[in-house]
Amino acid sequence: MQALSSPQNPASEPLARLLLQWGVAPVTVRPVAERLGGWLGWADAIGLSQVLATAPAATADAGAHRAALAWADAALDRVQTELPAAFDDALLARESAEPAPEGLPLADLLAPYRLHHAQQQRSMAARVGSLRERLRPHLAEASGALARLAQLDALFERALAAQERQALSGLPALLTRRAETHHAADPRRWRARFWADLQRALRAELDLRLQPVLGLIEALRQDAPE
Repeated sequence: MQALSSPQNPASEPLARLLLQWGVAPVTVRPVAERLGGWLGWADAIGLSQVLATAPAATADAGAHRAALAWADAALDRVQTELPAAFDDALLARESAEPAPEGLPLADLLAPYRLHHAQQQRSMAARVGSLRERLRPHLAEASGALARLAQLDALFERALAAQERQALSGLPALLTRRAETHHAADPRRWRARFWADLQRALRAELDLRLQPVLGLIEALRQDAPE
């Protein structure tokens, strides 16, 4: 898979740093502005031009802004607390700390981990996507400039969804290779090391998925009325 990274600092994100540690070199990418033409379909391009051509309203509602920021902080805290708690499945964690059964194929031993990883990826996509969607109306109520930002965020989320899925689709295969490496080094105790790798990968993926949400919340914080 391709390492996800920023063009300025390839190891600036947790997932990119983790992949580097696992021997996956970052790819050289062009700035986002140069790649948008290939990512946006004609409908997205029309929507983008319409949003950019509309001047944002100058109004700002201090009360709505405070309410939006309070809601956003609370919603973000729930996601950042509940998703990592689900990553650390108690049964899998306990089994991973024990010696692996002998005589079973590695694929069979890996099956519960693959299922857990797939479930957590789906949960992350759903929870973060829902948070992002519900955050946009709060931004729109706070000020005209944030309303336009919310429109742009909705457009880019639709346009770039396929790129995000493709970028993250290689993680299961990479984790399988990590399991094979640990198993070759220690056929009985490999699961503890692999479980730690899986936890790190899930947390790094969550960090990546939350970047747009964190950007919107930071814009909300910076746009506070005087």
